[in-house]
Amino acid sequence: MKRIIQVLIVIFIGVNFLLVYLDDEGKIDRTAYINNWSESFETDIVEKMYKPGVLKAAGEEHIYFDENLGSFQAFLVEEGTSINTGDPLYTYLVDNYYEAEANLMNQMEQINGEIAAIETAISQMEMYQLPLNATGEPSTFTLTEEQLEVEFSQTSIDAELIKQQYMVEKEKELSQKRAQLEAYQNQLTDLQTSGDTITVGSPYAGIITDINETLGNPVVTIQNADLQVVGELTEKERTQMQPGLDAEVQVEEMSLKLDGTVQEVSDTPISIEIGSESIYPFQIAFNEDSEVEELLPGYHADIAIVMEKSLGATALYEEAIFTSSVWKMTNEGKLVKQNIETGLYVDSLVELVDGVETGDWVAVDPPSLFHDGADFITPLQVKEITKYSFSDDNWAENLMTGLLSR
Repeated sequence: MKRIIQVLIVIFIGVNFLLVYLDDEGKIDRTAYINNWSESFETDIVEKMYKPGVLKAAGEEHIYFDENLGSFQAFLVEEGTSINTGDPLYTYLVDNYYEAEANLMNQMEQINGEIAAIETAISQMEMYQLPLNATGEPSTFTLTEEQLEVEFSQTSIDAELIKQQYMVEKEKELSQKRAQLEAYQNQLTDLQTSGDTITVGSPYAGIITDINETLGNPVVTIQNADLQVVGELTEKERTQMQPGLDAEVQVEEMSLKLDGTVQEVSDTPISIEIGSESIYPFQIAFNEDSEVEELLPGYHADIAIVMEKSLGATALYEEAIFTSSVWKMTNEGKLVKQNIETGLYVDSLVELVDGVETGDWVAVDPPSLFHDGADFITPLQVKEITKYSFSDDNWAENLMTGLLSR
């Protein structure tokens, strides 16, 4: 008899499972027991590419001496000397005072014209509004005006990056031209004071790396004081990288984190070999407000390049996502399968572009018991009950509803 009862129980359970499985029209009431659930939340999602890098000087500057202007006298610096803009480099005697004076004034007039042109370009770019197409995005176009020639891409983010990069480059160029103008002004003042001698000041800050005692040009080579970070990209990474992207630079030797921008990405690999992957160098320039005084070329760094970001995004952890849908828990106590559109995916965090709003609750586990349109129940979380749980005027009604539904 006991054996028969056990067999009947197994048959009963099996028949019920079969009926539920074959119930395509939803005639049988179903209840989904949800053991684990989650609430969508608002957060900033940032996708980064991590690369090792090393600090190096931004480049070299060369100083020349024209023997037709006069007779060289003496160098005023030594190799290895650290100099600032305007520091004296060498002196020479002019052959013709008036010719030398006119030459310096012509140089100053030319640089003044270049400065005016750069300032005009900066002003035009600051005021320029990107034309938008029907979708609200910039169209691909080339802006060509008196001093501007910039090609913009089809996304607002890329277009803004191009604009910012253009402004950074022009500001740097303007600063350099002003330094050159000051150097020529000092030479002119020196000539007018002495009558025959000009002291050539440096238009650059940096370290003297070479002095040519034979007066072959360049007579002085200056390693730029500006530092940059260099790194390397694989072929796949090169397709994803572009100038203008923001970057964070963690300098290992100084325990220092600085902000920068991808300045240049090479189109030419370091070497080309059929049997090995091509490697492309890239450069990152530090932002103007970065404190780099204590840094030296050769320091190693960890680079985090911001490839894409979504600020204030609605998000869930990947455990709550089932292919392209979630199981949404409605206020009416129903479980609804909701199709979703996702965006960025970073460190198990998924951006929800459509289908879920911030603050929506979704079921996570166990998915085998989830059915579209089913009533759902959840376990009582005793540890989460506080005095504030009874602040709602309907707390008693809600409690009884929850207990009866079980």
